[in-house]
Amino acid sequence: MPTARVRSALSRIPLGRALIVLGLVVVGINICSAIWDVRTARERTERRAQRDFSNVTSVLAEQTAAALEAADLVLRDAARIGAADKVLAAAPRFRDELPQIATFLLFDAEGRLLSRSREAAAIDPELAKRFFLERRDAGGEGLYMSRPYRGGPEGASWRFFMTRPLNAPDGTFGGALAALIEIESFDRLYRAIDLGEGAFISLISLDGVVITRVPDPANVRGRQVAGGEVIAGVHRDGRYQGWATSPIVNERVLLSASAVRGFPLLVATGSNQVAVFAPWRDEARLIGVRTLLSSAAMLALIGLAAWGLARREAALQRKEKQFRAMIEHSSDAVVMTRPKQGGIVYASPAFQRITGYTGEELRGREVVDLVHPDEHATAVRLRAELLGSPGKVVTNELRVLHKDGSWRWVELTRNNLLKEPNVRAVVMNFREISERKHADAERARLEQRLRQAEKMEAVGRLAGGIAHDFNNILGGILGYAEMLAEKSEPGSALRRYADNVLTGANRASALVEQILSYSRSQRGKRAPVELGRVVSEALGLVGGSLAGGIRLETELPATPLFVVGDPTQLHQVTMNLCTNALQAMGESGTLRVGLEAAEVEADRALAHTTLNAGSYARLTVADTGTGMDAATLARVFEPFFTTKEVGKGTGLGLSLVYGIVTDSGGAIDVDSAVGRGSRFAIYLPRVDSPVIADDPATGPIARGNGERVLVVDDEEAIAAVTSEVLKNLGYVPVTCADGNAALAAFQAAPERIDAVIADEVMPGLTGTELARSLRGPRPGLPIILMSGYTGPMMTERALAAGVTEILKKPLQSRDIAAALARVLRRA
Repeated sequence: MPTARVRSALSRIPLGRALIVLGLVVVGINICSAIWDVRTARERTERRAQRDFSNVTSVLAEQTAAALEAADLVLRDAARIGAADKVLAAAPRFRDELPQIATFLLFDAEGRLLSRSREAAAIDPELAKRFFLERRDAGGEGLYMSRPYRGGPEGASWRFFMTRPLNAPDGTFGGALAALIEIESFDRLYRAIDLGEGAFISLISLDGVVITRVPDPANVRGRQVAGGEVIAGVHRDGRYQGWATSPIVNERVLLSASAVRGFPLLVATGSNQVAVFAPWRDEARLIGVRTLLSSAAMLALIGLAAWGLARREAALQRKEKQFRAMIEHSSDAVVMTRPKQGGIVYASPAFQRITGYTGEELRGREVVDLVHPDEHATAVRLRAELLGSPGKVVTNELRVLHKDGSWRWVELTRNNLLKEPNVRAVVMNFREISERKHADAERARLEQRLRQAEKMEAVGRLAGGIAHDFNNILGGILGYAEMLAEKSEPGSALRRYADNVLTGANRASALVEQILSYSRSQRGKRAPVELGRVVSEALGLVGGSLAGGIRLETELPATPLFVVGDPTQLHQVTMNLCTNALQAMGESGTLRVGLEAAEVEADRALAHTTLNAGSYARLTVADTGTGMDAATLARVFEPFFTTKEVGKGTGLGLSLVYGIVTDSGGAIDVDSAVGRGSRFAIYLPRVDSPVIADDPATGPIARGNGERVLVVDDEEAIAAVTSEVLKNLGYVPVTCADGNAALAAFQAAPERIDAVIADEVMPGLTGTELARSLRGPRPGLPIILMSGYTGPMMTERALAAGVTEILKKPLQSRDIAAALARVLRRA
């Protein structure tokens, strides 16, 4: 039990936090290891230095002893000969030249200098006699070594005497033979050995007199120093190794001292503490840098791993929440069951909505217990097949019992995941299809409605075609009726007849506009409109028809926003966008409608239009519906293109929106993706105040000044009446029956044509194609295009071809006069 509790407690510790703790432990171990390495390196450095000093000291002691023994050998030979006079007789034997010997000096018993081996050697007789007296007074027969002194030419070199007594035949003192030793010979030897910076080599007598020291910064040659533990150790053991305080430089030094065999001297080599541990400090620095870098790398890797684990844990938690949310908020029910091993072990909340039973009420039961008797046998058979085939998926439709006693149709999909380690259950997906089953009963009625919708769509297309052709007829009627009214006397019967014709023609024109409105082809009148008011009115209608699961969110500005357009068309734009959004969402979702002022600093290329820089009112309609894929988004504004089922749309709603918006000088931006809804942003040019322009129908008609206007129309009546109207307005018309003839007439004298009025639909060259051809030699030529259909696609195509202005048939003389006045004024 305690072990289980520990495991449970450990399992609750986040893996990332445990990894960080482990990382800190590893870094601590790394630092402790570095400290251990530094200490070990210090000890190793000290031992290596001590070994090196000991080896050098031993070699130097032997070499020093060998050098002094050569001189002492001569002194011993002289001592064996006897008194000074006998030694003098054998003087040639003592003339062997040794580099460390300046000269041999022979003294009699009275201290007189009898001979020296090298006459060239500069000596001070008084100083020599003093050393002789020191030797004599020392007594005994052993070797005597004097203190170092400066001698030679101008006292430039350091020397010391080695002296042995000479005995007379009767055993009394009979003189002395002294060897004058050049200390420089030892200095050269010691300087040749490089022990590194801070190191030294000393030759010291056993009574503490410094013979020489390399280097000698304090000039201690010949001085008595306190030998302390070093000399005591050499006296006791013949050598000394370890740390000591140097009396010469007054600092701690590591040294090795060894007695010079056969002489009262010792050789000491060593170095100060800074120099001894210089390699260790470099190594310690490297260890520190290595430890710092490795620890930083460990921390970085552990931090990265912990971050990755944290992200992974967070991702797993998010995925768990996501999948749990998907399952628990899905309209489909998910049930996990282990047949013959406990039955139902899990049922999602949607299962209660479908059957009325909670998960606790179903726990331990079998799903087949809820199946309708008519489908029970089939359900049992399918379950047996499923259990015999791991990984198999079985789908069928059946009825299950609701808690209230009713039967509900469901589509049941079973997946055998008993062999899946993470599941080990049969996973069932329940989708209620009762409504679909009920809808099958209404299929005949829906098919009838579909056929009716197809008929209505065909009628709409036919109405549009008839209206377009009828415009040509009305154009002639209106033109001649206007001219007749102008030629008739006011109040006369002829004037009354002409007015009646005009009234009838205008009514016919209004009827055509209604037909075109039905076929989604008309252009609206443009005037300043408060867009917020229009949107509010449209939303009032939309709000009354919302499904119960749809929420409407609006955000309208407190201050009015004015645009130029047709209120009816703008109302239709809002309604069409909202209707499409509602259809995309079905029974549930959120419809967001917003209106705000927007400033566009630079031109923007949108998917279907170009948004120019300027001030706009931006109407946004967004939904949380099914959304559109890229292919649908590319064709969304095409006329008669729809993704809806037959009978649920003609595909003209968004095409009409596109035409109205572009006709108003605006643009549309669409953002949509499958599964995340759609967002339509309508940009309409904003005006500062609702200034109402003068009605051109009440003002004076603009007249020409003899300009030559090329009139191109394949309808003779239209061409004739247009020519008559132009003549009455003060223009000179040039009439052509088709585009090719007009192009030839223009090319014959392009400079004589001041403007062009052309129909769009003509045999040969269309009006748009004619405009493109005429723009080549005359880029600034004013071109007015007439058409019974002025939809957005045709408008965009015509403007791209160089058309200056587009007029909708049928035309009255006032329309032609105003259009000509505008285009000629621009030219």
